[in-house]
Amino acid sequence: MPNEELIRALSQSTVGSILSQPEIDRVVEQLVNYDNPLRQNLPRKKGSGEAYNLNRRTPGSTAGQMVADTDDLVENTGSYAQTSFTYRTVGIRGKVTRKAQAIGRSYANVLADEMEAKANDFRDYEDYNLIWGQNPANSPIYGHGGNNDINGLHKVIDAGNVVLVTTSQAGGALTTELLDKAIDVIRGDAKMIIASLAGRRKINAVLQTSQRFVDKVEVKGGFKVLAYNDIPIFTSTNISDTMFFNGTDIVAISGSTPTTAIYVVDTTKVFVGELTPLTMMPLAKKSSQYDEFDIFEDISLVVRDVKGASRLVGIKST
Repeated sequence: MPNEELIRALSQSTVGSILSQPEIDRVVEQLVNYDNPLRQNLPRKKGSGEAYNLNRRTPGSTAGQMVADTDDLVENTGSYAQTSFTYRTVGIRGKVTRKAQAIGRSYANVLADEMEAKANDFRDYEDYNLIWGQNPANSPIYGHGGNNDINGLHKVIDAGNVVLVTTSQAGGALTTELLDKAIDVIRGDAKMIIASLAGRRKINAVLQTSQRFVDKVEVKGGFKVLAYNDIPIFTSTNISDTMFFNGTDIVAISGSTPTTAIYVVDTTKVFVGELTPLTMMPLAKKSSQYDEFDIFEDISLVVRDVKGASRLVGIKST
């Protein structure tokens, strides 16, 4: 075919769309917003056996005595009790069909993409349980509970470490004084503040009214986050902004009242005991139609001191 005829043929309006090949972005976009601080920043300590065991000490009735030079000291020994935190399995299974892999082979490794996406799902589910998990399943008032659950952060905090913004079910305004109280009530040094996205905005707003700049600190992974008194502020999408607050505490993680909560943690007193680290295992192929894989770990939330964390509740989020 002469060159001019080829040029004429290719200039037809219909040819352009027929010959063009669609270009596919090889990056798979996650459609769910996961913002989970606990996996990256809550310490993990290797354990063994069926549970993470530790000894808790209860002090004696007196710390000491003032005596004359001829008096004997009266013995007053503290008591020790072994506390166990049973390891629980957190897991998720993924599956990709053979046909889906064949269709997607020209632009992406569908199986690898699904593994990565399931790992993100797993991280979010773990974060949810580290906050809200409760065992046994007879009173899952915080939204989730089961005989195979761990006891999450909300469950293990001592009742004396619950700080109220207000007794009104509608919630009240956050102040630096209340935030300081939630930090000071901890028996130890606060290392982490966890809030919802709205909760972080509330903290940021009160900081801007009391100082000219907002501090930032660097945390694991090289990320810089907002800080209050050098304590990093993390956000979790698993903390609700519509908690049901009855005037004394949170009774459900969703409701009609626009309130949220802020958690303060001393990570030397509260951490994750880890029997089996995060593992991704391809399963034996039992069908030509799909490939399966499991993601799992065996963990427990270890609490050396029930007063090592606190929560500030009744914060109006709107």
